[in-house]
Amino acid sequence: MLRVLFMLMFAVSSVSVMAQQFLNIKAKREDKKIVVSYDISTDKAGLTFDVKLECSADGGKTFAIFPQFVSGDTKEVSAGTGKKISWDVLREKQELAGNQLVFQLVGTVNQKVEPIQKKSIAVSTGSFTDTRDGHVYKWIKIGTQTWMLENLAYLPAVSPSREGAQAKPFYYVYGYNGLNTDDAKATGNFKTYGVLYNWSAAKTACPAGWHLPDDEDWKQLELALGMTPEQANSIGSRGAESGAKMKTTDGWNKSGNGTNASQFSALPAGGRYGDGNFGNAGSNGFWWSASAFDNSFAWGRGLGYDTSEVYKGVNYMESGFSVRCIKD
Repeated sequence: MLRVLFMLMFAVSSVSVMAQQFLNIKAKREDKKIVVSYDISTDKAGLTFDVKLECSADGGKTFAIFPQFVSGDTKEVSAGTGKKISWDVLREKQELAGNQLVFQLVGTVNQKVEPIQKKSIAVSTGSFTDTRDGHVYKWIKIGTQTWMLENLAYLPAVSPSREGAQAKPFYYVYGYNGLNTDDAKATGNFKTYGVLYNWSAAKTACPAGWHLPDDEDWKQLELALGMTPEQANSIGSRGAESGAKMKTTDGWNKSGNGTNASQFSALPAGGRYGDGNFGNAGSNGFWWSASAFDNSFAWGRGLGYDTSEVYKGVNYMESGFSVRCIKD
């Protein structure tokens, strides 16, 4: 059941490249969706903007919820009135409730840029075998950290996407809605993307000698990939080329591939969302961290086909996402 309490509602805007201004911002519930309407103006003729919707549950102190299932005026938006962004909340969450909900619009100007050149990063690689199931994983050392070079594929059980809970471990394979682990392992999505874990399962899924990275582990990786400390400590979209360095050179929708300069080899595994459905394979990937945001949400990192940056945000603990283990 969707619960939305707009006891405190306002919206603000920020600018990333050139001057634009959001005006007449309003948010309201329409059936099971949240619709944010706005006007946009600019003093630069001919510009278009990509507009992202962000949400805060603490009165605007922390914008850590980044809606994924949005439609409307989000890409190549020209200046004008009557713009709308619709967020299909229940595709991601069972509920959105609070007395301090704040929505923020972030506009980025579209402009021609030089192609990102592929740069190598000093790394060392190897492999190890998970004795629980015999799966062989490649690993990579980036800076002082040793990371799995692929998503975790440990699958002690499997559930259909319609089943889930926050406190109990759940394991999913994208697109598979049966109960047989052998059948799930035979699918192409398992072989390509590995397993999707809810947060309870993710916390204990890594093999002995490895662990689910916490937020500080992710920050250290981002610093090694070229982020500044200020960027690594911020939330939302950051690190202009860091995401491109992590993404594979193929497998992302609409030519949204990366350079994979770090050899991290991130793939868009999509996720299992709060509405009990799989979504976004080929477009987005999200990886859990061991750091909780509150009793219902946990931090993680996201990559998308339409950006070369890395997202830091939270997701509902019942959702199913990928895991990359880091060596103890």
